[in-house]
Amino acid sequence: MELPERLRDAIEAELNIQSSKQLAKLTADLSQRYREDPSDGRTFIRSQADVEAYAAFRMPATFGAAGAVLDQVQEVLPAWQPQTLLDIGAGPGTVMWAAASRFPSLKAVDLVEREADMIRFGRRLAGYAENSLVKQAKWIQGDIRDQELKPHDLVTAAYVLGELDSGARADFVSKLWEAANGTLVIIEPGTTQGFARIREAREQLIALGAQIAAPCPHQEECPITGSNWCHFSQRVARSSLHRQIKSGELGYEDEKFSYVAAARFPGRAVYGRILRHPQVRKGHIIFEVCGPDGLETKIISRRQKDLYRLAKELQWGSVFPDE
Repeated sequence: MELPERLRDAIEAELNIQSSKQLAKLTADLSQRYREDPSDGRTFIRSQADVEAYAAFRMPATFGAAGAVLDQVQEVLPAWQPQTLLDIGAGPGTVMWAAASRFPSLKAVDLVEREADMIRFGRRLAGYAENSLVKQAKWIQGDIRDQELKPHDLVTAAYVLGELDSGARADFVSKLWEAANGTLVIIEPGTTQGFARIREAREQLIALGAQIAAPCPHQEECPITGSNWCHFSQRVARSSLHRQIKSGELGYEDEKFSYVAAARFPGRAVYGRILRHPQVRKGHIIFEVCGPDGLETKIISRRQKDLYRLAKELQWGSVFPDE
């Protein structure tokens, strides 16, 4: 997945930091600050240079994860056409760009972000958009824990729960759900800790009456336990600038993420969700699937002609078809 051309060009045009070495150092410092304690409430963005480094370093991966999740939401809620979007902890507006390219029905966007420098940068990026929805988005500065949230059709919170302590997370998830007229999407890093937060949020949302649209094919207790965790991966194209920042030679990177999408109405019934890369063998393909009865191993052979043809297109994170 690639950033929209307008967004990629906007990021590079708005960078005042000319040295890739300086950008690389700033991104390394940002990563270190976050790893030290991501939930203690401190401000990790301390300057405009930090904002620019964050945008160059993280926007491609965040866009990829958000785009992948919203694609799955569209697959299980094909008739749903949200008109309003509320993105919490919006950063420079990455999720908005992903949603705007997938939901032409959207008519208004509200973005809540704590950092004034991030809002200023996000507004500048939005000025490059062809889509008037992005250009006219309403930016709201405020702490996500204290902000009053008005109802919107689609509510999103990407890489936000990890910034809150466990006591604040439950109240925050409740606020998000109250604000969601249609669907709430929460995305976290694809780590054991990120999945633990998603699993906790999923349980809370089910208790609040939500219908889990994705990735889970059921409302039952999550069958993934122990050292295992549910996460997915999106391959993201690296620009030449991105490769310089990360000192990498590959033209791509894989962003790992966990997520939950909860709706106020039932979506399309699906059999299961593919939890790992399919294992292609001679004459058959092996899938690890979360199904209606928990974790399953499914094998589709070449003899199952139509199903096998379909199976060759399935990927980690895809819906698994009912046989």
